[in-house]
Amino acid sequence: MSRPYRKSRRDPGLIEIATTSDWKVSAAMAAVCVLAATVIIPALLGSSRMLGGLVMVFVPLTWLMAVVFGSISLIRFLRQRPQASPTPQRSPAPRPIQPAVRATETSSSELDKAPLAESFASPTSAAAPEARPTAWSRELIDRIEWKRFEDLCCEFYRVKGIRAETTRLGADGGVDIRLFQDDAAPQRCTAVVQCKAWNQAVGIKPVRELRGVMAHERVEKAFFMAPNGFTDEARAFAAENRITLLDGKLFLAMLERLPEVLRQQLLDFATAGDWTTPTCPSCGVKMAARDSKRGRFWGCVHFPKCRATLQMRGSAV
Repeated sequence: MSRPYRKSRRDPGLIEIATTSDWKVSAAMAAVCVLAATVIIPALLGSSRMLGGLVMVFVPLTWLMAVVFGSISLIRFLRQRPQASPTPQRSPAPRPIQPAVRATETSSSELDKAPLAESFASPTSAAAPEARPTAWSRELIDRIEWKRFEDLCCEFYRVKGIRAETTRLGADGGVDIRLFQDDAAPQRCTAVVQCKAWNQAVGIKPVRELRGVMAHERVEKAFFMAPNGFTDEARAFAAENRITLLDGKLFLAMLERLPEVLRQQLLDFATAGDWTTPTCPSCGVKMAARDSKRGRFWGCVHFPKCRATLQMRGSAV
């Protein structure tokens, strides 16, 4: 699965982890500091003549850290108490639509995936649910989060009567979708598709990587779908290597040329449930808006176990 473009960030320190995590995390940090000050440091250094003097230095510092983490834990606990009401569950991942046209056998691999690395849209207000769009537009395509965009591209080929399969979560080897159009050899991949729902034009490097996949899998056709287009260098390389580039404007035109029934089916699929909040590229769950000194960003709800982050629309530099 192709990971969305994201800005590299430094690993957070202990204070930042304590201030952005649940109150239990900072409480555990305070407990560790108390244990270290009362047991671990005296046991390790107190019996040594050379290092015994360091006990008087490290023990007060460790107690100070315990007080800091304990205070953070208390503050976060008090802030979270009003939010004790259960959080409503997110809508389940949309089920694949049934193509209205006759198609070759579709794979069930998409159904076997656990709910899933980006929409660059800013978080929508929780005050009032947003009305679902009633028609396709460039703005709508830009707002679709990266995983839903990838699934939408796959469904588009399926309703066109083409057997299409997406790759599983994780490293995808430079390809997101495989197409199978050879009736004589139904298991042979005939084309590969890469999707990049980035907030900027795709450069030549990803297009070159897609050409490498074509050579490795011995396919002669490839498609690269990116709503915000491609650089001139990427377009020139694609033209020389049988790679079809599809930007948001062209993809919109292709959607609008579909029969009304299929066009509406794809619209319902694309906008079902939470279709703008990005999916974590590592865990496969919806991410949450976070604050930092550098501004807002998307972070995995399983932090610190998962440290995946994505930048928000308009935050790129």
